Amino acid sequence: MNEPSDFPAPGCWPWDDWQRFALERGLAADLASLGRAVMREADQHCWCWRLMAECGWGDAGRAMLARALKHPARTAARWQWLLTTDGLRSDPWERDEHYPDSPRWKSMRAKWNREQQREAPSSPITSNK
Repeated sequence: MNEPSDFPAPGCWPWDDWQRFALERGLAADLASLGRAVMREADQHCWCWRLMAECGWGDAGRAMLARALKHPARTAARWQWLLTTDGLRSDPWERDEHYPDSPRWKSMRAKWNREQQREAPSSPITSNK
């Protein structure tokens, strides 16, 4: 069976392009990989428009990269949270589903942050060098 012609070749998806661009701009490889994953999941799992924009859709990931370069640890924590919750749709403990704008996310994120601090006091993604 032939692949549809409207699909890019492997390694040529927008998230792959973003990762290459981020690495060229000096972003740490592990953070560039995490950014690629979050950009891909936002598209593939049809996250809400607000999260799609946060994850690079709309400006080719330029704001996403700027944030990652300026605040790598905070950005890594945010991206990991988005991946864990599948774009704020799935409670990471009970796997209950919620709307992305549900007020429940604030308390769940606080719980997540406390647990992350207990498990690993320092993030492996702390610099862009």
